[in-house]
Amino acid sequence: MSLSAGTRLGPYEILSALGAGGMGEVYRARDTKLNRDVALKVLPETFIGDSQRLARFRREAQVLASLNHPNIAAIHGLEESNGVPALVLELVDGPTLADRIARGPLAADEALPIAKQIVDALEAAHAKGIIHRDLKPANIKMTSEGRVKILDFGIAKLAAADAASADLTGLATASLTMTRDGVLLGTPAYMSPEQARGQSVDKRTDIWAFGCLLYEMLTGRAAFTGNTVSDTIAAILERDPDWTRLPPATPQSVRRLLLRSLEKDCKRRLADISDARLDVDDSITALSSTGSKPLTPASRRSASRVAIASAVVLAVGIIPGLALWRAIGGTAPRVSRMTIAPPNGQTLSANTADRFIAIAPDGAHLAFLVFRGPQSNRLLVKAMDQLEPTEFKGLGDTLRGPFFSPDGAWIGFFDVVGLLKKVSVTGGPAVTVCRFDGAPRGATWGADGTIIFATSDTSTGLWQVSASGGEPKLLTKPNADRGERDHLWPRVLPDGRAVLFTIMPTTGGVENAQVAILDLRSGTQKTLVRHGSDAQYVATGQLVYGLSGELQAVSFDPNRLEALGTPTPVVPQVVTTASGANAFDVAGDGTLVYLSGKVATAAARTLVWVDRHGKEEPLGAPPRTYVHPRVSPDGDRVLVESQDDVYDIWLWDSRRKTLTRVTTDPEADGRPLWAPDGQRMFFTSMRSSGVFNPFMQVVEGTGPAERLIESPTHEYPTSISADGTKIVLTDLMKSEVKILSLDDGHATSPPQTLFAGRNGEISPDGRWVAYESNESGQSEVYVRPFPAVNSGRWQVSNTGGTRPRWARDSHELFYVAPPGALMTVGVGKATAFTPGEPIKLLEGRYYYGAPPVLGPNYDVSPDGRFLMIKPEGEAPSSPSVVIVQNWTEELRQRVPTK
Repeated sequence: MSLSAGTRLGPYEILSALGAGGMGEVYRARDTKLNRDVALKVLPETFIGDSQRLARFRREAQVLASLNHPNIAAIHGLEESNGVPALVLELVDGPTLADRIARGPLAADEALPIAKQIVDALEAAHAKGIIHRDLKPANIKMTSEGRVKILDFGIAKLAAADAASADLTGLATASLTMTRDGVLLGTPAYMSPEQARGQSVDKRTDIWAFGCLLYEMLTGRAAFTGNTVSDTIAAILERDPDWTRLPPATPQSVRRLLLRSLEKDCKRRLADISDARLDVDDSITALSSTGSKPLTPASRRSASRVAIASAVVLAVGIIPGLALWRAIGGTAPRVSRMTIAPPNGQTLSANTADRFIAIAPDGAHLAFLVFRGPQSNRLLVKAMDQLEPTEFKGLGDTLRGPFFSPDGAWIGFFDVVGLLKKVSVTGGPAVTVCRFDGAPRGATWGADGTIIFATSDTSTGLWQVSASGGEPKLLTKPNADRGERDHLWPRVLPDGRAVLFTIMPTTGGVENAQVAILDLRSGTQKTLVRHGSDAQYVATGQLVYGLSGELQAVSFDPNRLEALGTPTPVVPQVVTTASGANAFDVAGDGTLVYLSGKVATAAARTLVWVDRHGKEEPLGAPPRTYVHPRVSPDGDRVLVESQDDVYDIWLWDSRRKTLTRVTTDPEADGRPLWAPDGQRMFFTSMRSSGVFNPFMQVVEGTGPAERLIESPTHEYPTSISADGTKIVLTDLMKSEVKILSLDDGHATSPPQTLFAGRNGEISPDGRWVAYESNESGQSEVYVRPFPAVNSGRWQVSNTGGTRPRWARDSHELFYVAPPGALMTVGVGKATAFTPGEPIKLLEGRYYYGAPPVLGPNYDVSPDGRFLMIKPEGEAPSSPSVVIVQNWTEELRQRVPTK
């Protein structure tokens, strides 16, 4: 109902319209009895006859009447005149918070007092069991005295219940005013995920909206936006705010509060708004104590960056300055060493491809990966002034290659499913920077806000992308005519002028790798060191790089971009990978961190036959780093992957007692699978593209390997049908089981997705396919009919299971149960699948590898024996983290600059 100026509702005279929404029209009015201006909220005419709308309107009056708080607009009464109900509300003059944000972001010292008053108001409402459910900038007024007033409790909910029903008539408007489960309610950009799904809500939905408000105040942008309501809701459910938009000086307590308030899982979200008040109060106190802005870790890092930048600019003058300093009585900083271990008996993650450890440029934080058993890697971050590291949860299980931003505020990392990500050093959700093809091979974050990274795709070299996100730009491309196979392990110079990288040769392996440099201004590149990899420049004027498991150093001129003098060994026994990565990093304050030892996964293992009673018989093949053995159809030969310096497939012939190398490509080859004819094999390889795709090759004799498909994701063959016409693949990135049709070993069409899971195994009789899936929350083994995979499904394991393998008669299924026992399940011969009870067959003294593993790491021979992998003696100890403070003082003495 639109009311014109001069209209009277009882003693109230309409002066002007103030606004309208889905729950009412608001007018400025004069109270002729008390001679004061008020706000009248009138129910729209179309709803006056709606008993439910009237009930909700009157309930709003009751809700407001129960609240008496200086930061909540008060109610003076409920008026009804000529059948028109109206709420008589406190008139709050002044702009809305939306008006203020429209002028630009608020500084922390302006935003935090506003946030504190919002928190106080919500705390009072929640204490009464009232949830606002439509908190947004337009519903918050600010008086000329700086007082904040929350308006519009029109869709507020009592925490105990909300029985009112609703329809969808408001869906096209900015405010969605629905209330029952399954129906949207609120304003899209500020809805919590549970609110957007139409689920029941509690006070945590207001906490989410408060987080949106605080983010928007500090950045000037809504945390979640879209062109349509659907797009906005999709952003809320699927994406994270752009945390990089927060001002660098944002207090860490505020960053923490935002992360906790905007947690999508309400069970992990901040549980009570009073907890938010503590963070806001701490930040306001810090602002007051420093006069303007708090001295946060970020501001301390800024001071450190000034010192580091000065050191780079004056690199040539550093050493004379130190000499003069000593001449007048100064004392050199003391070099100290210490080691740290992962908590709770965890082991450091040290695979054969990636970097494992990083230190912030200011030396304030250390990041490293730990191996968490069944679910691979987890990121741990240690503040150097704290005793224990913190595990960053919620980042997934396939992390690789951590690295820091120049200010130390962010940690970049790879997700091997093809994503480059970053996370705040204080924790919280990860932000995706870009996608990439291939496997990660190092990244570095420049002072200009870009990230340079490398992958295993040998057709490309270094890539550059904005740290805020976007499409990567190709910087270099390997020159095969000059013997270059790939460009890896970039590290940018502190001034951002150039980037160091490693040239991997087409022949000779990592021992023949070269350290090169790319001038980012001119685009020119040149070789600096003929033998070495993964170099880093340190501010005292040296290049430090890896060679044969130790660190070497050589003097470096950052102006001419040239190495000077003779390299000198400086640190022995540093973990070095087969792909040239060296587990070390040097901070701008002179702190060195490195992993001491060797890669723990390079343990020699033997192959043994084991019968059903546990009796062992050595296969006879010499010890190597064996994985994924496969017995030939006739039982006389074994294909097996060996993860030595280069991953390759080998053939063991039991009759001739010979071990022969089958694949020789410099890229990784593995996961062999016999063709039914016993003459050919299928396997996966990174050759040609840097992505694991399936190939076929003759096992003995000559002939090139044939690539079956070209897929941008990692695809591994895991099983083949008895007639050789179907091969099962696992898509690692999507965690899907696929089927590929073959004609004489050649693919006839692209692979088709069957279902979610991995390690699919077709039974020898072709009736069933077994696989593993974590759909229940842990990995279990399931069986489906084949090829009609959607006509049934049975769970076989009952306490966890992975890596299924069929007996040759199809009437028995084996799998691995945690912590490493081989289990057996009988399968009936009836038409329907009838599994028996799982029985432990062999104890867990064999090597199965840690899930997720593609391939069973054991096999079953035609005569019913098991080919198992057995660790050879003691496995190498896990490397330890060594921290050397003021290490560059020692380096300066051993490798003087020229």
